[in-house]
Amino acid sequence: MGTQPQVGPRASHILTVVKGGAVGEIGGYRLVALLGDGGMGQVHLARAASGRLVALKTVHPHLAADPRFRERFRREVAAARAVDGPYTAGVLAADPDAEPPWLATAYAAGPALSEAVSALGPLGPRRLAALGALLAEALAAVHAAHLVHRDLKPANVIVTRDGPKVIDFGIAKGTTEANAEALTLSSEIVGSPGFIAPEQLARQGEPGPPADVFALGGLLALCATGRNPFGAGSAPQVLYRTLHEEPDLDGVPDDDWREFLGRCLAREPADRPAVAEVLAWCAARSAAEPWWEQEPVTGLIRQHEEATAELIEAAPAVADTEPPARASRRRFLLWSASGAVAAAGISTAVALGKDGSGSAERPTPTPSYPRGRALWTRDLGPTQYGGALIRHGDALYVHDTTSLTRLDPATGAVRWQRDAKGVSEVVPHGKDVVHLVHAELAGAPTLVALDAATGDTRWETRDPRLEGLRPRTSLLPDGVELEGSRGMFALGDTVACLITYESYDTAWSRRAGQKRPWRAYGYDPATGEGLWYHQGTAAGVTAVRYAGGRFAIAVSDHAQSDGPEQLKVRARDPLHVLRASDGRPETTVTGGALRPDAHPGATGTGYFALGEAVSAVDLAARTTLWSRGVTDSVSVTPTATDGLVHAASHTEVSALDAATGRTRWLRTDVRRLTDASHASPPPLLSEGRLYVTGPEPGSDRLALGGPKWGLHALDPATGKLLWAVPFEGRDDLLGCAGGGLVHVCAGSVVTTFRGPDGAV
Repeated sequence: MGTQPQVGPRASHILTVVKGGAVGEIGGYRLVALLGDGGMGQVHLARAASGRLVALKTVHPHLAADPRFRERFRREVAAARAVDGPYTAGVLAADPDAEPPWLATAYAAGPALSEAVSALGPLGPRRLAALGALLAEALAAVHAAHLVHRDLKPANVIVTRDGPKVIDFGIAKGTTEANAEALTLSSEIVGSPGFIAPEQLARQGEPGPPADVFALGGLLALCATGRNPFGAGSAPQVLYRTLHEEPDLDGVPDDDWREFLGRCLAREPADRPAVAEVLAWCAARSAAEPWWEQEPVTGLIRQHEEATAELIEAAPAVADTEPPARASRRRFLLWSASGAVAAAGISTAVALGKDGSGSAERPTPTPSYPRGRALWTRDLGPTQYGGALIRHGDALYVHDTTSLTRLDPATGAVRWQRDAKGVSEVVPHGKDVVHLVHAELAGAPTLVALDAATGDTRWETRDPRLEGLRPRTSLLPDGVELEGSRGMFALGDTVACLITYESYDTAWSRRAGQKRPWRAYGYDPATGEGLWYHQGTAAGVTAVRYAGGRFAIAVSDHAQSDGPEQLKVRARDPLHVLRASDGRPETTVTGGALRPDAHPGATGTGYFALGEAVSAVDLAARTTLWSRGVTDSVSVTPTATDGLVHAASHTEVSALDAATGRTRWLRTDVRRLTDASHASPPPLLSEGRLYVTGPEPGSDRLALGGPKWGLHALDPATGKLLWAVPFEGRDDLLGCAGGGLVHVCAGSVVTTFRGPDGAV
């Protein structure tokens, strides 16, 4: 039936999320709460007459009506019942022929292995060996029953107070002839990318125990390095690397581990060690004290136990004569006994009374993670959303479509506020000046310089047609020489460059633009005096950059998209390079618009995300150094920090090796801060901290599709959580950081945070 959902903190929200209640009885088990409702069935928290807790799975009626599916479920039950070991979750009872068919497993709360390792950090050699020995013992129990698990992965290992336990034998298949008939379609590959053995992908007969050893090797490599040994990206990309590339084992504890895991991940099954050898090798190197009996893992286990206690307490009574349940942690432990099951990804920490029996007045629980704090919050009033949040030195600028406000970053005090209607770009410079691009539809774009201390205007350019900077080239009416209604700005060492253009990204805008060209104007940044002018081609502008005495202008005359076919069209878009001193063209780079930072004036290495690939480019030579497949819609930091490039999307955050592009760590439980002013904002990296949004640590809820609980500060080198803090999250977030503070704007509300005890 697949992996069951996980119960963690915030269990009180579960009943409001799933449909239906949990009232009734199945197979002699009283239903307590509905934990999850998936495509194949429902999972209930239930209680035996003795009070023991179980996870009870039922099959949806439309599937139960399919004889082939019911036969598969019957064999799932037989497979799970045949496994008996201290580190596996066994079946207590089942009835595949009932209506509906059901299965009950022993229940014990605990985090998934991925959550526990995320809190603990990458495992060192002795801790890794302890985990390897335990999991090898679990696989030995599976194989002793003539079964192969075939889907060993972090989500199928639950860390309980009795140690990690391997769960979910729903897709296990027998190795004996009696059980050899496949119940899956011939085109179906059972398993999870990154842990599926090559022989499974190549369909070289039925997988045997070596396939589980391969998955165990991948799991241990992930726990040691924080990343999948076959990289990140889409499933086809990971599967291709599994078949054709060597595993990435950089960062494993030592050479012995590298050699051992390399054997476990060998492409040929015969080259891998047997499970007994894995068990002996790891047992000889194990830590004396298991890491799952130490903080912070024990704290996570307590959170899951207490969340389950709250579920029981909230359960409706089955009869008027039964008093409301009061679930103490001690009673919970007696009920749950041993065993493990993953149960629901929706959670919050529960506070029980001092006597453990629960109380009407519950103290706020102490979080099991370092918690940041909010310094101040300011509501700037009704705004029209759009713009930017910019930290620059000792100033915090908040720009929306109607106003520009400068705040004191440490206190939130308003230094000044001014009208910003029609302003499309805000660019602070130095301590004294803020440049604005003012582009209203009724006139040509202008460049404005503000006094940073007061917000007053220092100078503003005039319409280029009026100040004589652009010469007349026609005796026809001015209408044929109209300026583009949009503007873009770049600041050089001694020249401020304003680009005017019309959009060409839709058929309507191309017709309305009347093939209007883009134009570049150079100004003295101190006075606003016009210096030079250059007229470009009939196209829109997508970016403008400055480096090495040159302005590079990326242009396009068609719709902008990251789709595969559109990327082929965009690959022809040119990059025009002008000399900053006089505006004269120096060169045109065909296809250079996709990477506007790469031009003759640039130096060093730049990093770019296009489609489903991240590339490293020598900026001066404009040559690709490496390219790696990644998740679609990812964005990256344009430069490397401490040898890493950080990538983020709406579903994951990762770090890539700047020299090779290999994934150094990957987190799928957090996401990037969303910036409405950019389609794909780069990850927010500042002063040795990587800021992302995500669920409450320990909750097992993914950031994608769930409430944006708050802000996470990660160690950029490892991806490990440094601290977290809640805030009222939403999708339209802006974020920036500096001076040990991180600022988040949601709508009109700006909040500033810092780490615990003033740490950043």
